[in-house]
Amino acid sequence: MKTILRKRYLDRMIDLKDTPDIKIITGIRRSGKSQLMQAYVEYLQAHFNSANIIYVDYMDLAFEEIKEYHALHNYVEERYQAGKENYVFIDEVQMCPGFELAVNSLYAKRKYDIYLRNCK
Repeated sequence: MKTILRKRYLDRMIDLKDTPDIKIITGIRRSGKSQLMQAYVEYLQAHFNSANIIYVDYMDLAFEEIKEYHALHNYVEERYQAGKENYVFIDEVQMCPGFELAVNSLYAKRKYDIYLRNCK
C-alpha cells in the first residue's frame, strides 16, 4: 500500500506543536490518520534532539496490558523525562475505557504535548 504524505495536515500539526491544547486527529477509518501521526513523530525525531516520544498504539497487542486508564496514566508517567520536550501520542485512544480521566490528569500536569487519534 502506498503512503500519501499529506503535507498540509503535517504542516498544521507542526504549527500546533507545543501549544497547550490537546490535539485530536479524527476521521473515517482508513483515511491515513495513523500515518499522519507517524509522519509527525518522524518529523519531531529528525528536528528536535530534546524530543521524548511516548507512543501508545492500541491496535498493537503489545499495549493490551494498558487498556485501562490507570495503567495508561502510569505508562506515560513512567516514561516522562525531565529536561526534555515530552510528546504523548495515543493511537485508537477510544479502545481504553475511561481514557478521558488519564488524559485529563496528564494534561493538568502541563508537562506533555498530547496528541490523540480516534476513528469516527
